[in-house]
Amino acid sequence: MRVRQPSLATLVGLFVALGLPFVLSLAFGGRSEGLWNPSRVIITIVKEWAVTLILLGIVFFWERRAPASIGIKRITGRDVLWGLLGFIVGALSFIFTLPLVNALGLGTTSEGIARLAQTPIAWRVAIVITAGITEEILFRGYPIERFAEVTGRIGWGAGIAYIAFVLLHIPFWGLGGTIQIGVWSLVVTVLYVWRRNLPACMLMHILNDAYAFILLPALFTQYLP
Repeated sequence: MRVRQPSLATLVGLFVALGLPFVLSLAFGGRSEGLWNPSRVIITIVKEWAVTLILLGIVFFWERRAPASIGIKRITGRDVLWGLLGFIVGALSFIFTLPLVNALGLGTTSEGIARLAQTPIAWRVAIVITAGITEEILFRGYPIERFAEVTGRIGWGAGIAYIAFVLLHIPFWGLGGTIQIGVWSLVVTVLYVWRRNLPACMLMHILNDAYAFILLPALFTQYLP
């Protein structure tokens, strides 16, 4: 892969993708106990779409690059199959990491899912769609591709984007939940590096969040006394 000098637009884009979410998280607070109330959900949705639209504006109007430059390409049948397989493997990863998290005496993602059971489904659907689209652009497509161009190695971009994505989840999900999410995010990161197709990762992400935020809370509610 040919190495290219990063432009100012790319440097700003990398800050927007990987740095601005942390700045906004600090500015608006990130305590998990308030995450799922309606006002916090609205703030989260607006914040993620605003950052994503700023980044897309940089890509299209400042860098003057095509959507394919950040992995937004036509999704093929094979990409769909890989996205479905990634969803299955990712879902199983939460089960496999339970013993480790429990052994460490840490909370799991099930605690957040239990809280979601009390949240109106419309908010959960909005979060699923928002996270599945915006987070894949911010933490997979753009930074992995741009760091790959700068360093000549896609692994560097994948590693940096992965670390940023995982760290951003700590305030909301705690250390134990973040360990589980970290293992899951390895799967979606490998999927992107393998296919270089962002819609496939969006499919995997949306299916995962729909399962976790919509289906599982419905089961929690069903079995509550």
